[in-house]
Amino acid sequence: MRQKPTLAEGLSSTEVALVPTDTLLRALRVMERSHTWLLPVVGEAGGLVGLISRAHILSAWKVDPLLPVALVMAACGTPPEGDGMGPMPR
Repeated sequence: MRQKPTLAEGLSSTEVALVPTDTLLRALRVMERSHTWLLPVVGEAGGLVGLISRAHILSAWKVDPLLPVALVMAACGTPPEGDGMGPMPR
């Protein structure tokens, strides 16, 4: 029985993702190569753990371009039970 592919496995060749240990320098290079300003960061299991934007990178660049993206990215939390949104406004 084949398991459902992880997020990282499901990305096509035109889509890119980073891992938390990738550096800011690598993230910026990937962004430039893929012509995007926002990248997903996936964990070991392939699930989304955060997002990193060009603004995140540039704000930390002077500190050290070799910082791991995990220190700079916007982390994705565990969703609350249910959808956490309540009813949709009309």
